[in-house]
Amino acid sequence: MFLGKVIGTVWATKKSPDLEGLRFLLVHPLDLDKEPTRNLVVVADRLGAGVGEVVMCAFGKAARSAIGNQEMAIEAAVIGIVDRVDIDATASEELERASDELRRAAHDGRR
Repeated sequence: MFLGKVIGTVWATKKSPDLEGLRFLLVHPLDLDKEPTRNLVVVADRLGAGVGEVVMCAFGKAARSAIGNQEMAIEAAVIGIVDRVDIDATASEELERASDELRRAAHDGRR
């Protein structure tokens, strides 16, 4: 699993028949290290997440289970919309700063 911020929606008028009716989002994964991730992930969404929200995503079999079809042609899916991120007893100032950034991102997404 990973946490990410929804930065956009992916529209595809032509797609595999098993993907009809499924919504797709563009998610920017959030890391707990100094360097921002450069990856973007297209994820299936049945929960109704919106741009700016922080989401919890899964890959592979877990993603397909969350969507409800193991045969579906997806690799990643939203499995939760994050309300808050708490990290207690942080090991370092760096991790504490990263935790604060995640909290701010989750809070900003709810505005």
